[in-house]
Order: sequence, then C-alpha cells, then structure tokens
Amino acid sequence: MNRKKILLGIKIFVAISLATQLGIFFYTSYQNGGISFNIPLKGMSFCMLGIAFFLSWFEGPITGLRIYFLMRVINPRITIITSIKAAYANIFMGAITPSQTGGGVAQIYFISRDKIPYAQSSAGSILCFVCTMFFLITALISTAMFHSPTMGHSLQLMIKSASVAVGVTTLIFVLCMFFTHLINNLKFTLFAHFKSKGIIKDENGKIEGFLKKFAEGLLNCRESILLMAKRGKMALIVGYLFTCLFFAVRLIIPYFIITGLGGNVSVADVMYIQLFITLVSYFSPTPGASGIAEVSSLVLMASFVASPVVAIYTFLWRLCTLYVNTSIGGILLYRELKTSDSA
Repeated sequence: MNRKKILLGIKIFVAISLATQLGIFFYTSYQNGGISFNIPLKGMSFCMLGIAFFLSWFEGPITGLRIYFLMRVINPRITIITSIKAAYANIFMGAITPSQTGGGVAQIYFISRDKIPYAQSSAGSILCFVCTMFFLITALISTAMFHSPTMGHSLQLMIKSASVAVGVTTLIFVLCMFFTHLINNLKFTLFAHFKSKGIIKDENGKIEGFLKKFAEGLLNCRESILLMAKRGKMALIVGYLFTCLFFAVRLIIPYFIITGLGGNVSVADVMYIQLFITLVSYFSPTPGASGIAEVSSLVLMASFVASPVVAIYTFLWRLCTLYVNTSIGGILLYRELKTSDSA
C-alpha cells in the first residue's frame, strides 16, 4: 500500500474536518450573539448520548460479520478476527480517500494477508459492494414513498428527487452487471466510433484503459453474484441483512444524540434525512466526505437541533459515525504495515 498517499489522505481529511468543525462553531456562535464556550447542560440526557457512543462501537464488528459470512462461501479459511480487522481497515481507508474508494482496497489487503488468494479476497469485497447496492435500492424506494407531516414540503421534495436520481443510477449499474457482455460491446463500439470521427481524443490511452478496467469490474461483479447464487444463497441473504443492520445503527445514532442534547424528534424523520446525507457522503469527492457531510448535516438538521448546540451535535455525530471507527482502523492498519516491514 502506498504510505505517502495514505499520509496525504490523513492530512487532507484532518485539515478539512477541523476547518469545517471550527467554521460551524464560529458560524453558530455568531448566529447566537457571540462566541461562548459554555455548554447548555439543561435538558441534556447523558444516558441517550451514552447509547449513541455505545452503538458506534458496533459498526466495525457488524461489517466484519458481513465480510465473514460472505467470504466463508468463497474460502472457509477466513476467520472472524481477520474479517473484523478488514472491516475497520475498510472504514479507515474509506475515510481518507475520495468517495470511499480506498475502503475496498484495504479490505482486500487485510484478507489477503491471511493467506487467502487475492482473487478470492477481491470477490468478497465485490459481494460486500453488491449487498450495499441492493440495500441502497431498497432504501431509496422507501425514501421515495416516505412522507412526514412534520417536515417541510420543499425539503422532502429535494430529498426525494435526489434519492430517485441516485436510485436510478444505482439500478442502472446493477442491471449493467447482469448484461455485462452487451454493455461492454456497446461501450467499446461507441468509443471506437467517436474516436474514429475525432469526437473523442485519447492519445495517451487513458480513456480506453478506464473503459477496460470498468469492463473487468462489471464482469467480476457478475461472476461473484453468480457464484453466490450457485453456492451461497443463504450467505448472500445474511450479508444483506448485516448490511441493513449496519445502516440501521448508523442512521439511528443521530436520533440518540439529538435526544441527548435535549431535542424532541421523530426517529423516522431523523433516519430519513440521515439516509440522504449518507448518499451524499458516498458520492463526495473529499476524503470521508469531510466538509460536505458536516455542512449537509448543519443545513438539513437545523430544524431538529437547537441552534446553541448544533455545533456540538455535528461534532458528536461525526465522532460516533466516523472518527471512532476511523481511529481504530488507522491503528490496526499501522500495526499491520509495521508487522509486514519487520517480517
């Protein structure tokens, strides 16, 4: 793994996150008449905040169990410990790379270190991705049908429109996996046609290289799904259920934080908005969606969180849903890389 890129990603992630958290603090302080470091303890429930922090520790193990049950069909040698370590490494690398692109690479690296062939490790990572895709489709359909009597019409319309757009894109990608040969042939035919007409210029071959990698990715996804359909239907169902459990934990944590800070909100409303923020985070170009996730939360959750504590909410939300598990993943990856150096 490229350590210089990892270090650069950490620096960018920390810098953007710190700048955003400070920006939110000063902005909300200005809105409330000046900077104040007094935390309004009245109405707070430390029990609810404790539940939120407690739930944050389950994200890694839940993801690890998903990896374990999916990988067991591919290679029975996989262990739960390796799976959980791979899950934390996935969370860490996803946090320091744009659109969480490094997460799958870290997961494959950890599993391969346990003497499991790279091809099998990659297949397991693809299956986790497929489970996530199927969950997103299910969740987006639910989002499009959801209606809240307490939320503004314009806010709901914006979330539903964006959800439908993301849902259609995800569905197209899933369909592409089942018609890989047709899609790949059409793609390369169109590319060759536009290139011959001079519409597309690809002197260094980067576009063609990208198309080949994308084609390989679609084929690998399809092969992994067919393998599970033949040998591990139950494992795929279990993997999907663990995916649902992971997102349920992540989406409900903000409810306990808001309630702990003295807010009175509906669980459904909070999970509805958090699902949208999660989707935004997946497509964010910044490492770990730093900056974009915090600002999205500030804007969308403003009606649920009291103005004096919105900066505290934003920090606690990111602490429970990202910072804790990212730190654990970083420590595990550092130890693994150090072990590989001494070996």
